[in-house]
Amino acid sequence: MTVPTRIYLTGFMGSGKSALGPGLAARLGYDFVDLDRHIEREAGCAIQTLFAERGEEAFRRLETAALRGLSDRERLVTALGGGAVARKENLRLVRSRGCLIYLRMTPARLAERLAQGAASRPMLHEQGQPLAGAALRKRIEALLAERESCYAQADIALDADAETVETLVSRAAEALEGFAAQANKE
Repeated sequence: MTVPTRIYLTGFMGSGKSALGPGLAARLGYDFVDLDRHIEREAGCAIQTLFAERGEEAFRRLETAALRGLSDRERLVTALGGGAVARKENLRLVRSRGCLIYLRMTPARLAERLAQGAASRPMLHEQGQPLAGAALRKRIEALLAERESCYAQADIALDADAETVETLVSRAAEALEGFAAQANKE
């Protein structure tokens, strides 16, 4: 199987990047990095703490630096944070260094998946409190609307609403083969 040497997974928080990544990496014989966990190890604290103590912009700078640091590694699947590709420099970097896969989900499905974990997701807070119910869904819809044009620039888009991880791994591997074949023709 011929596939790109660097694969980046994007999509909204809760779309399954961190679940798909290890399975896809194992199938390809690649390493896997969850960029948010990588940043937490480097910073010595949780993303939620980074947001609270330093703010979103400081976190985004750390995210860009971490992404740059990983961009030369080969045979790597990287799960990006949900907002990583909203920074133009990050989007340019991942598109120039590898293949970007977008895991697409509906706001309703994302709200279902994120309802229990909103407390640990700083972007799903308002005035320091996690959002719930209609307010959570409204925030998800607003953030998706802001980011959709960035997500749409992915090389591959996979609908992930009702898929199992195993099915997504197979679909991603097939799509990567098609992507590599097309790239070889050009």
